[in-house]
This record gives sequence, C-alpha cells and structure tokens, in this order.
Amino acid sequence: MGKKPKGASSKTEPLVGNWIHIVRVLLVSAAVITAYLSLAALSQAETIPGCGPDSGCDKVLNSKWAKWLKIPVSLPGLGLYAFFLVSTFGIKAGNREKAKRSLNTLTLCAVGVLAAASWFVGIQAIAIKSFCTYCCTAHALASFAAILFLTQATSIADKLSVRLNLGGATAAAAGLVVLIAAGQLLMPADDHWVKQMAGKKTNEVAQITQTNTPTPVVKTNTPPTPVVVTNTPPAAKPATAELFPIPRAGISLDTSTLPVIGKRDAPHRFVLMFDYTCHLCRELHGFVREVMPNHKDNLACVLVPMPLDAECNKQLKSTSPSHVNACEYAKICLAVQQVAPDKYDAFDLWLFSDHETAKPLELVRSHAEKVVGKEALGQALGSAALQSQLQRNIEIYELNFKNWGSSNMPQTFINGKVIFGPPPTAELLENYLKKEFGL
Repeated sequence: MGKKPKGASSKTEPLVGNWIHIVRVLLVSAAVITAYLSLAALSQAETIPGCGPDSGCDKVLNSKWAKWLKIPVSLPGLGLYAFFLVSTFGIKAGNREKAKRSLNTLTLCAVGVLAAASWFVGIQAIAIKSFCTYCCTAHALASFAAILFLTQATSIADKLSVRLNLGGATAAAAGLVVLIAAGQLLMPADDHWVKQMAGKKTNEVAQITQTNTPTPVVKTNTPPTPVVVTNTPPAAKPATAELFPIPRAGISLDTSTLPVIGKRDAPHRFVLMFDYTCHLCRELHGFVREVMPNHKDNLACVLVPMPLDAECNKQLKSTSPSHVNACEYAKICLAVQQVAPDKYDAFDLWLFSDHETAKPLELVRSHAEKVVGKEALGQALGSAALQSQLQRNIEIYELNFKNWGSSNMPQTFINGKVIFGPPPTAELLENYLKKEFGL
C-alpha cells in the first residue's frame, strides 16, 4: 500500500461502521462449523448428524480431498477464519499505523477466503460430484464476510490515505490455491486407513449368542482350534470347504459358495465385505478390479455381500434412505453365484460398471434373470442356503463391530487385519497388498 498525497481524513473519524459486527458474526459462525468438522475428523467420528452413509456430506468428508498434507482441510480453514476474525479488531482510528497493517492483512484474508472457497466448492462439483452441507455453509458464511469487508475496504483505505493492494492480495491468494492443490495432488497418501488390532480387547465368541442373530455362532471346545462357520448343511464334507479365518473372531468363513474375483485357488486371498448401496464399497470394488489383473495368478478377492438394511440385518435399528433394498441387492448377488458360479464374474462386472451410482433394483433383478433364468433365480432367492449365507455374513459384521468397535463399510480382511473403509487410491491398495503378500 502506498501513501496518497491528498485526501487524508481526520484521525478521529471512525474507520468502520456497524457492518464490521456482521463480518465478525459471519466469521464466528463459519469457524464454529469448521471447528466441529475438525473435531469430528480428529476423533474419527463414524457419523455426523445429517451426514448419513451415501449422503453428499459423507462422500465429501470421506474423499481424498478432505485431507491436506495428511491433516483435515478443516484445520487450516479454521486457522484462516480465526486469523481473519482477530484482525478485524485492529482497525482502529486511534492507532493508524496498526490500522494500515490490519487493513492489509484483512484484504489478504478476504481474498484468500474467496480463493479457498472457490477451490473447495469446485472440487466438490467437479471431482467428487457431491456437496457437503456443512462445508458449503461454512464457505458461504466466510465468503459473505469477505465480500462485505471488501466492499468497505476502499472507504477505510481512503480514511487512512492509502491504496488497497488488491493485485498483491490476488497474487497471494492464487499462490494459496496452488499450495493447497499441490498438497492434495502431489503429496503421497498415507496408510492411516489401515486399523490394526493391537491393543484392542477382543470379545469372546460366546457373547454373540446373546444377540438376536437368527443363527448363533457355534462355540469352540478348545481355544487353539477356531470354530468353523460352514455355509453348507452339517452332512457336507468339511474337506470341500474353503475356510478363511476371521481375525480375532475365533471362527472361519467357508468361502466355497461366495463369489471370487481372480482364481479361487490362488495362493493368496483377501476378503472384501461390501454393501452394493454403499458408495465407498463401490469405490473400493473399483480399486480391486483395477488391481487384480496385475496379480491374477497369485491373488484372489472373496466377495462377501453384507447389507446395511434393517430389513434383514437385525443388528441395525433402522435403514438409512441410502440403503433401502440393500438386502435385495445382496440376495441377488448370492443367488447368481449359487445358480451359476461361472457367470458371476460377468454379472459383477455389469453390476459395478458405474461405481458412482447404484443401478435400480428392478434393472439388477431383470439382468440377473437374463443371466441365470427367471425361475432359477426365484428359487435361489428363497432358498434356505442363501438365507443362511446372508446371516453368516451379517454375523461377521457384528463380530467385527464387537471386536474392533467400528461398523464402517466396506471392510477388507487381509492377513489377520480388518481394514475399515477404502484407501484413497487403487495404487495405495496395490502397494499394501504387495507388502502383505510379498507380491
């Protein structure tokens, strides 16, 4: 800012009016919302009111764009709003030099707020294609505060006999956006999405029998030997079972009747528990499909449909609007696998051909009928074997909640660990699988 030779105002003339209180209220409101999002992110809260599974808010807050340099983006945003707010108290006629510095700082903050809001709202619109109500509200409040200040900034500058350096502020704001973008695009993602079992207290299998799960888990007689949950009638030969131990649960899942991506007899296996109506599950499924062709001879992914729908999952008190009919989607997946295992892979590719949105239930049912036949599909959907398999999957979900304290989906079982939620990228998933299995 340079000095103006003429037009200096009286030193006693007020520099700001009542409008500054509006700016402060807007900034405090934006800061409160941002602080709430920061606390939720740092405490790893599973749900935020009004931000249920598959909502726009959920998609935004669980995306890779919600972090900057491995920290929640809400934290630096909170810092910017707080700095903007505190600086408004420096505009006082009694100390003109301090007022000039504060005007310069406030101008920079205001333009920076607008630039940051443009970046993050643009990311939601273009990259995520969903909007977080909390985030957009905070950006809107802070932006209104910035615009209101900038409309009055010229008047303050005139009273202080200086010129606004909007060009410098704009250049600095552009640099801020570049810094944000570089931190989100260029910095490598971490593997904090992997939750280890260390230090977690594990509930005994006997506790599961106290729940209202239709088919209780069988208790083991000897601790070293895991209880086997089979998906076939008792008369079936155990030698035909393909058992996968559930970490710390004391049971093993028979995978012989579950769909598999890759070769069923591959030397390395991991399990993906998913709900087709869960957008994060569809995202992780896409990552798996991207990774598997690189390791098709050595790696297999077992698919375990597990609906987040109270209609068949009695562990849930109610069904989120996003997960209505999740039971039916899961049953159709299991039915296609039961009737025509050799056709499931093609059906799965069709089902997940668009990971952004779920296909309508009637379209999925119609396609499944074309794949395996209407009558065969109907019989499989009503079979006791399918119902038993579905409840086994739900039991595993309940065990994970008891043992790990998390109900987040999807859930991936790899080498004695359960991972909740998807990794940020397919590359990170592949690197983790390589490390775990020595691929």
